[in-house]
Amino acid sequence: MSVTIELDFTGHSPAGAGIGYLETGLHSAQILEFRHYEDSNRLLVYMVTNGIRHKDSFSLNPKAMPFLMGFLVSAGVPEGKLKGKTKFPFDKLAGKTVHFNYTAPTMGANGRPVEGSYPDYRYVNENYFNQMKKAVAAPAPADFQVEEQEVAPVTNGASAPVATTSSSDEFEFLMD
Repeated sequence: MSVTIELDFTGHSPAGAGIGYLETGLHSAQILEFRHYEDSNRLLVYMVTNGIRHKDSFSLNPKAMPFLMGFLVSAGVPEGKLKGKTKFPFDKLAGKTVHFNYTAPTMGANGRPVEGSYPDYRYVNENYFNQMKKAVAAPAPADFQVEEQEVAPVTNGASAPVATTSSSDEFEFLMD
């Protein structure tokens, strides 16, 4: 017996698969969809990173345009196309990748962001993103080096003990 039912899933997400938060750091995301809220003059973009669905929100007032432009350039829109007035087809960005540095909100005991704490996205183009990833992955040089050194004798005739290190491994905890 075949069961076929017409359903409308428009505007719904699976239960339990709501919006998540990423760890602070460098990320890439695939754009899923946009929603425009005229009453608040905001544009929401829904994205997915490593299976985590998350969103960013853009004010559409003139002072906030540089942030939206940064997002669009990260998505591969040539900066030259972002001049003057235009009717921008946001739906054509679905499936595109954006790159960003993410700062997670401060989370409360209930697993939700504390009031007044929000995630922060700083979008960058792919070349700059790759440079940042290389810089983060590169091993950092040691801040200092421990050297063996003799201590000068004490002036009252007694000599002080000589400071030595058997290996630099004794101080590895300082590098953490």
